[in-house]
Amino acid sequence: MASKWFNKSPVALDIKYLPHMRPFCLTLVPFQHEPWEGFGSDTLRCEGVSSIMAKSAVKNAHTVSKSYIRAWADDRNVVDVIDLQDGRGYPSSYLSATVVRYGYDSEILSYDLEHEYGRIEDRGIPAIVRLRKGYTLTAAERNAVVAFLDMHLDRGRYADQAKTRVPAVVLKTGGRIEHAEMTLGDRLVLSQSLQDVLRLTTLGLEQWPWQVRDIPGLVTGDGAVLLWETTKGAGICTVSFPLSPTQLLVIGQNLPDDVRFNPVLNPRLAENSRRWIVGARGTLNFKHAAVIATGRTQG
Repeated sequence: MASKWFNKSPVALDIKYLPHMRPFCLTLVPFQHEPWEGFGSDTLRCEGVSSIMAKSAVKNAHTVSKSYIRAWADDRNVVDVIDLQDGRGYPSSYLSATVVRYGYDSEILSYDLEHEYGRIEDRGIPAIVRLRKGYTLTAAERNAVVAFLDMHLDRGRYADQAKTRVPAVVLKTGGRIEHAEMTLGDRLVLSQSLQDVLRLTTLGLEQWPWQVRDIPGLVTGDGAVLLWETTKGAGICTVSFPLSPTQLLVIGQNLPDDVRFNPVLNPRLAENSRRWIVGARGTLNFKHAAVIATGRTQG
């Protein structure tokens, strides 16, 4: 039954996962095997972190990829943006929409997230463009899209936590202990080790049925990757993602008629978004931004 379909919201590695605000414990040791090896929910061993990739500070970090939201821009390159965290809506160039200053900078680890995200976008965006044009993707292109969706989902989990700092105890090689604070960049890197954080790349989506549905009036945002299950607890059977204002990518089982139209999809996407909603120019009601932000604060 269509009415039994549920959107399964992703979960972020949040401060609430640190019992009684205990400091996060990190152990930095020389690189030996795999870069990331987890040892429980609040203790991680990070091998070879400093030698994996030198970080480079990026001043204007995009939460939602600019090359992706360009599809919502008008002929002046402008989109509508709602910032749910600040409770405001405004028109913006897609080049500066959903930007957070130094959003993925790290204080403890030297892994260059922006470089990794750029690599994923360079492979994923051309494949997404091919989907928009109606082409059948190769296996490599499907892998690139899945990696892009996983990145989008992962960044969306933390979209409202760019300024959050989490206390950490760093045990360095040689036994020296330092107290530090993890930035969003540190937490995103460390989340790769946690077993309870869903990675789309582990679901075998490349082998599921893929289709692009024509649906006018779609919006997007940091919560644009929607995970669906037929009944609560049944497991993910469908992943949906807006490719453009008029096209929805559906991977897995087809969505029922009552959830595959924008009057249903857009509110679910907005509810699933933690900070940013993006739409074509003139399609978003900016007055609702403050109301939604107030409701979330009070809720």
